[in-house]
This record gives sequence, structure tokens and C-alpha cells, in this order.
Amino acid sequence: MLTERSSLEIYHLKQRIKEIEEKTSATMSTSLVSIYIPPGTQLSDISNLLKDEVGKTTNIKDKNTGKAVADALRSILARMQYLRNGKNGLALFAGITQQSQKVEYYAIEPPEPVAIKTYVCDTRFHVDHLKAMLNVKEQLGIIVIDRGGCTFALIRGSHLRILSDEPSFVMGKHSKGGQSAQRIARGIEIMAREYYSKMAVKANNYFQEENDITALVIGGPAMSKDEFIEHPMLDYRLKEKILKVYDVGYTGEPGIRELLSRAEDDLFEFSLVGERKLLKRFLTELGEDSGKAIYGASHVKKALKMSAVDVVLFSEAIETIHVRIKCSNCGKEFLETSIPENIPELETKLMQHSCPQCKAESLSIAGKEYLIDEFEKLAQETGASIEIISMGHEDGIILKNTFTGIAAVLRFPVDF
Repeated sequence: MLTERSSLEIYHLKQRIKEIEEKTSATMSTSLVSIYIPPGTQLSDISNLLKDEVGKTTNIKDKNTGKAVADALRSILARMQYLRNGKNGLALFAGITQQSQKVEYYAIEPPEPVAIKTYVCDTRFHVDHLKAMLNVKEQLGIIVIDRGGCTFALIRGSHLRILSDEPSFVMGKHSKGGQSAQRIARGIEIMAREYYSKMAVKANNYFQEENDITALVIGGPAMSKDEFIEHPMLDYRLKEKILKVYDVGYTGEPGIRELLSRAEDDLFEFSLVGERKLLKRFLTELGEDSGKAIYGASHVKKALKMSAVDVVLFSEAIETIHVRIKCSNCGKEFLETSIPENIPELETKLMQHSCPQCKAESLSIAGKEYLIDEFEKLAQETGASIEIISMGHEDGIILKNTFTGIAAVLRFPVDF
């Protein structure tokens, strides 16, 4: 299951799939091979199938395309003896890409069991099936309600979405006395029942019809949330999905934040709640000036080397790559910092520039390393953990925009 993988494993898988998706055929011919193998399939059967397909490539009208397909199939066949078909099956990709002008090969262990057995040749690699597996299927519905208003929200994975914020127009306190007070009180109760009825219909619509939620949590002042939950207009199937109710003093986004704070221990399996709890821990240490909260790539890297880091918080928005550039004529190497989408532009730029040492036009990319890989190596060496924080919620945005996207909670304070 996807939920069994750490946030770092899922991050790496997303990056790998994105890398494969961006590859195109060297000649824009249908020569890139994609193979999906369901669990339980004998790899010897797949090998026999591919050998047959190699033989059929001689029948392809365009000889260059036929040769390219054959080269891709042979690349896979050469590795078949080293593969193991695990509980989720395999996804294999091979072919001569425009980006490298040579055969590239990728083997992916899918995050969920492969349900299709397919072999496709196209101008691109088919990764849609893998991407669909990464879509989080569990959704959590959230309602915070009182007589002054109601807010509906949805959590999917690490993303929080406010569906609507509904005012009530139910009167609050009044200063009338006598019979007028009784009449006004009755009117207020009628308005409140009508309001709860409308909110129940909206809840049914949001969480029964539009979004198939796994569970529902509700917050609000004691009487308000109880009146709403007991309302006959609230679908019984939705009532059965209520995981827990919490005392919350607000509606709107402040109410959602308060509810999530109160519910964090009960909802930790939802990645957004886990991420928020980590950010809360970091901000608490920072606010107490304990010396155990640091941020910035250089500080975190130094603390990792000192074995002082407990957990690194790394924003998913950071895609920095260290690119190693080498001159094939004199052997000089140097580093450039880039991001994935700028790599093709950098490759073109290198072809147009000469080596700063020997002046030969022989520069090329010799290697690439994501910044996250550097941090991961240091973490593994010192027993620290790394958690990827998404941009799908307010705390994730704060980490990126206020704290550079890289922060850490330390085991003990260090001096810089």
C-alpha cells in the first residue's frame, strides 16, 4: 500500500516518474517500450514474449524504428535474470531517448499492485498507470459548526481544501423582555433548526455525492455540534463515518486549524496531520529558543555532520540539482546548480561554450545529484530521519517561504 511508504520514498518515486515522463523518443518514432507486469506473473513468460517481439521488429516498415525497438527490448532482456517480481509487480521502461541519444532503462516497483499486463511502444513512456497509483484515495471530511457559521473542508493526503464557509444569520443575544423575549427565543430556535437543516444538506452533498470520504470529524461548541449531528436531515451513512467530535471555539480557517490541532493524535495516519505536527514541534522549539530548531541548508547540513539532527523537514518544492560538468578533452570538472526543467537548456548551453581551461568545445553533463540525495546520505550516516513537507497546506508554505524550505529539529543544541 502507498501509505506503507515513507514520505521520502514517495517523494523519490514521484521524482523518478516525472523524470521518465519527460523522456521522448530520439526520432519521435514509436520506439520507447513500456511494460507493466502484474504480481504473480512468471518473468520467464515475459522474457519469452519479449524474445518473440525482438523477432517481429524486422517486420517494422521503418528500419531505424525497428532497430530502436529491438535495442530497447534487448536492454530489458539483458536485465531480466536480475529482476524479482514482488508483491506489487513491476513497471519497466526502455528506449533511445532524445535527451541522451542512447538506450535508457528504468525499473520501477509500483506503489500498489499492477492490475494490467501490457506491452506498449510509443513516442513516450506510458507512466499514467503509475501516476494514478500515487493519487491518494483516502479523504477526510471536516466540519466546524456553531450557530454563527459553518465551515466545510476536505483533507486528501497532505492537501487541505476549504470547500465553503457558510454564514448562518441566526440571531444571537437580545435585550427584549417579557413575552417579546419568549417570542424572539422561539424565532431564534426556528432559525437555528432551519440553519442546521441547510448545513446537513450541504454536508450530504459535499461528503456523500461530490467526495467519497473515508471518515468525518466534526468540531464546534458542545451544544451546536450535538444539535447538528442529531439532525434528521444529516444522512445516516454520513453519521456512520463520524470518527470523532471535538470541542472547538471557532469556525472558518481558525476553527479548522484548532480542530486539526486537537485531533492530531487521532488523525496521524493522514499525512497532512503528521506534517503539521512536525512543523508544530519545530516552531515550538524555535519559539522557546531551546537551540534545537534550525533552518537553512548550510546549518542543517552542518548539524547532520555533527550527528545532532533528529529529523529534517524538507519542502517538496525544493528541486535543486547539483550538475557535474566535465570536459572530455582536458578532464576539468566543475559544478552548476540547476532545477530539472532547466537541464535541457543547460545541455544546449554547454554545446555552445568552450572549456574555461583548454578552450575546447567538449563540455557535457557527467552526473547529476538532487540536493535531497545529499541530505539523505548524511541522514543515513547519522541515524536522522527526513520528512518531506508538501505545499498543500499553510504550514508547508510557511516552511518554504519563511524558513527556506529546509529545517531540522535537533537532538541537542549546537553552536554555529
